[in-house]
Amino acid sequence: MIGRVLGLGRALAEAGAPVSPAELVDALRAVAALEDLARSPLRAALRATMVKDVSALPIFDVLFDIYFPMANPTDQDLAELDDAAMRAELEVALRDGDDERLAALAAAAVERFGEVHSGAAVAGAYYAYRTQRGLDLERVREELLAGLARPHDAELDWREREREARRRLQSFSRHIDDAVRARLARERDPDELAHSLGLRIADDVDIMNASREELAAIREAVRPLAAKLVARLERRRTRRGGPLELRRTIRRSLSTGGVPLEPVFRPRRPHRPDVVVLTDISGSVASFARFTLQLLWALAGELRRLRAFAFIDAVDEVTPLVGGSWDLDAALRAVAERAAVVGKQGHSDYGAVFAQFEERFVDAVSPRTTLIVLGDARANYHEPRAEVLDRLARRARATHWLNPEPARYWDSGDSVMGAYAPSCTSVVECRTLAQLERFVEEVL
Repeated sequence: MIGRVLGLGRALAEAGAPVSPAELVDALRAVAALEDLARSPLRAALRATMVKDVSALPIFDVLFDIYFPMANPTDQDLAELDDAAMRAELEVALRDGDDERLAALAAAAVERFGEVHSGAAVAGAYYAYRTQRGLDLERVREELLAGLARPHDAELDWREREREARRRLQSFSRHIDDAVRARLARERDPDELAHSLGLRIADDVDIMNASREELAAIREAVRPLAAKLVARLERRRTRRGGPLELRRTIRRSLSTGGVPLEPVFRPRRPHRPDVVVLTDISGSVASFARFTLQLLWALAGELRRLRAFAFIDAVDEVTPLVGGSWDLDAALRAVAERAAVVGKQGHSDYGAVFAQFEERFVDAVSPRTTLIVLGDARANYHEPRAEVLDRLARRARATHWLNPEPARYWDSGDSVMGAYAPSCTSVVECRTLAQLERFVEEVL
């Protein structure tokens, strides 16, 4: 038991949610105090003592199932069904939304179709794929759509049924993933299995290389991160700390015999910058641009003004299209359809974009403006025209460049980051939400 608790702590640290020695001691004491070592109270005790941030809870749940796997939950009745009968049971459970039955069916299907071999290397995704193929989920989806149908459905109703069928099948696929992990956890070394999954908390996931599931987790993490930053910025601007007001301090000290027990400070003048965001939305950095814009717009109340400009090899203002929208996917689709961001080439051309921006939108940049450029500075071997960015930077209060590529790749191939860096107040490698959070807090 002690070894598994310590292994869980190591796996959490590897995933970016470190557990301190004191918290490990608390976890072991909590386990020792349990009268019942069933999985439910054990999970609650370890979660309360080892998890400090809500963003780490999904990873904790996965790792707990690896280090403390369930006993084989296969239902013998389901195991005796033939393939057709198992699919029929699955269709009924999906129509009824019976989550407990779906979990049991997933476990039985993994045993039948997954063909998990105890001596083989860890290959959870492959076993899940074989299970889904064995169940023929495409046929199940068609049967589910037919079962959800109502007489005289309109096209809108049909689309709604299709979305609902997709949602239920995705939920069942997660049950299959859980069943595969449980099956592997009963036979494999938990440290090896945990390491093979490559789990990372959303704040530390590389946005440029994130999977679909990781992008969904990052999307969910942006809103609470924005709320936390707003509260932190508000506290910073309202706390005492302006210049000492000497005359009022002396006047107040007369009531205490001339001793200035209560110094008087001038109110701190809040700095609310104008922010202009100039973002590359080409395919290579689109995900990074999406989450950065989403976070900045959540902080718009802390800024005097926020304007957004998007580009590929032409630039256009997109403030009305993305401003205030939490659905940044839809907003960026609107940008691609309605904004003039594609020129002659259709590939990033930073030099041409900066020249167009200076010609059309130079009035957006003033001595009050903080200019933020989002992009990888890969100009596809076009002329960088760094002198144009330098002129814009001289007009601005500060210029910051956020580059989602690792710094070791800058100035390699068609990257011209080195040409632009001298004009910038800072050039920051920014690939994760944690790095983005640090930048926003320091700059704003």
